[in-house]
Amino acid sequence: MPRLIVLLAAASAAVCTATVGPAAAAHAPIDAPAGVLSAYALAAPRSESASGLVARAVVPRGAACPALTVQAPRDPARRLAMAVRPAPADTSPAFEAITVCSRAIPAGMARASIAGTAVPAHLPTRVRRLALLGDSGCRIASWQVQDCASESAWPLGRLAQSMVADRPDAILFNGDFFYREAPCPPTAEDQCGSSPPPVAGLPFTDSAYGWMADVLVPLAPVLSAAPLIVARGNHEACYRGGNGYFLLLDPREGTQDTCAPVRTDKGLKAAPTLPTATYALDLPVSPGRTLRLAIVDSAGGSDTQVTTYADAQRPAYATAARLTARQPGRESWLMTHRPLYGYVTDQFATPGVPFNPWTSLDQSAAAYGLLDTYDLVFGSHAHIAQAVQLTGLPPQLVLGNAGTLLDPASGYPLPTQPLDVGDGRAYPSPRWAWVAVRFGYAIAQPGAAPGQWRLSMHDPQGRQFARCGLSDRQLYCR
Repeated sequence: MPRLIVLLAAASAAVCTATVGPAAAAHAPIDAPAGVLSAYALAAPRSESASGLVARAVVPRGAACPALTVQAPRDPARRLAMAVRPAPADTSPAFEAITVCSRAIPAGMARASIAGTAVPAHLPTRVRRLALLGDSGCRIASWQVQDCASESAWPLGRLAQSMVADRPDAILFNGDFFYREAPCPPTAEDQCGSSPPPVAGLPFTDSAYGWMADVLVPLAPVLSAAPLIVARGNHEACYRGGNGYFLLLDPREGTQDTCAPVRTDKGLKAAPTLPTATYALDLPVSPGRTLRLAIVDSAGGSDTQVTTYADAQRPAYATAARLTARQPGRESWLMTHRPLYGYVTDQFATPGVPFNPWTSLDQSAAAYGLLDTYDLVFGSHAHIAQAVQLTGLPPQLVLGNAGTLLDPASGYPLPTQPLDVGDGRAYPSPRWAWVAVRFGYAIAQPGAAPGQWRLSMHDPQGRQFARCGLSDRQLYCR
């Protein structure tokens, strides 16, 4: 068994051991062998890393940061020191169990590793397969508990193994990693008894142990398999899992305090959830053809109404539109957690209240009129697989089915109600949609012509359950 998996198993055992005792013990330093708990590479803006990648390692608190070993073609390997990425301020003791280490990977490297675990050394030189997924964590809330002990009810670990077998060149993960937001109810100990509770007295719900249980352990097979391109979801809002997200997964230097609690006369309160800076990444597809990804932070805002948050969010979409201005040989996808024109089941309707099936209305309003540069809008948020085509706009792909408790299986008629975002503005009527309510992920492969892609939908066992085709800003699935 690889050393990384052994260490992750030790960390998982530490989680189980710690959480059966007093709550404070659940956040004590890990009593595990010194070594790397997790190692991975995050795609980052070129301003952050000349190679476009940042290496991260997670080690038990008290262990020294390991070296990042890199090797250029025809050169001997060399060891580079990794630096501690400090835990967010005023979050103790939530993240005291671990130390996070970080280092930009130099350009031109052929190989990279951390403590013997290989990590991607460079972005793909030619994309053949991209993996797409979102909404993966196991829901533990005061009002609903998912069976985290069941592989069929929470299949993330199995899904990760299947995704690695598909050998993606990069993994696009569209947020909502963290769902363990409440202590396990006493009546559900058989389903979530090993899940660490939030730290009492802190104005957020995540912790190092929570992130190990929801992300680092179940996703171990994929974390070091390919570069991770990540977006922040609403479950990474500052009052939820934002502190762990910015510590572990945001690729930019100096962002770890983005969600650090705010000091007030009455104690700590959660930081406001505001959009962070939009950035873009380029993936070469073939000679003369590049895929540009614009990554928008859409963690905040209302799903059911347009509020003043839309005004705060709009600059993020304006920047994304500027970064994806049409150029010969370049096609662009918008990667934003909350879908801009995704819709939910009518089983969410409240009796006696007019039902609006459209979701993420603040984001829809913020992006209105700024979508002409895209071939595809990739979102998640709704716990389904969905494709929506509006007249004259790029298709919306929703993949929020990577493991989180799925939405109801029926009640998705094509909306007849306009997507109205106020001030006389409304999106064009939908002319086609496709919905599948089952766990899974997608593999996207480029077609022969610019803008053409083949997408296959796979269940956690890796079996294909649907196929989609993207061409000339039109998406069809069956």
